[in-house]
Amino acid sequence: MRKLRLLVLASYFSLIALGQEGGRNTVGIGAGGGFPSGGYLTDGFYNAPAFSASYEYRVFRFLAPEVAVVNLLPNLLNGSEFGNYITRERVTLLTLGLRVVAPLVHHRVELFAGAGAAHVSSSYYELNGGLFSPDWLLQLDGGGRAALGRRHRFWIGPTLRFYRDGGRPTEEWVSLTADFGFRF
Repeated sequence: MRKLRLLVLASYFSLIALGQEGGRNTVGIGAGGGFPSGGYLTDGFYNAPAFSASYEYRVFRFLAPEVAVVNLLPNLLNGSEFGNYITRERVTLLTLGLRVVAPLVHHRVELFAGAGAAHVSSSYYELNGGLFSPDWLLQLDGGGRAALGRRHRFWIGPTLRFYRDGGRPTEEWVSLTADFGFRF
């Protein structure tokens, strides 16, 4: 029992030693563009504004789980027997993933890359529970950010996210946002 306690205590202190100094939490918001990039489910969608919100927790100096929401507001060309018409739809991508972070220039600049899964929710029936519509997509992201000020509390930079279903692509999206973050 004593050895187990020592092992738990040593593990706890080793995790602290690997952790990042200073703030571990980063909350960010962003705005940019969303683009349908492939798959027959995204045919008819136009490029759209994109809005994002994210939360990242630095578990270790170079590793951080992330949760993000990206809302796309694309126009969709619909056709019927009476003619074509355009509607504004909503596509929400809730992302759960893991990032690798590389701090550069005395921790004033960071590059990151990550992967995860994204849950799709939409106001358009074909994307939201249609017969062949996937509920979950694979997600890859990458980008960078730079600290504003000496205390490294505020960060700005771009984030590029790519979403795709597995197998033959039926649905692919790309979002590029300029993000503003606060670290605490």
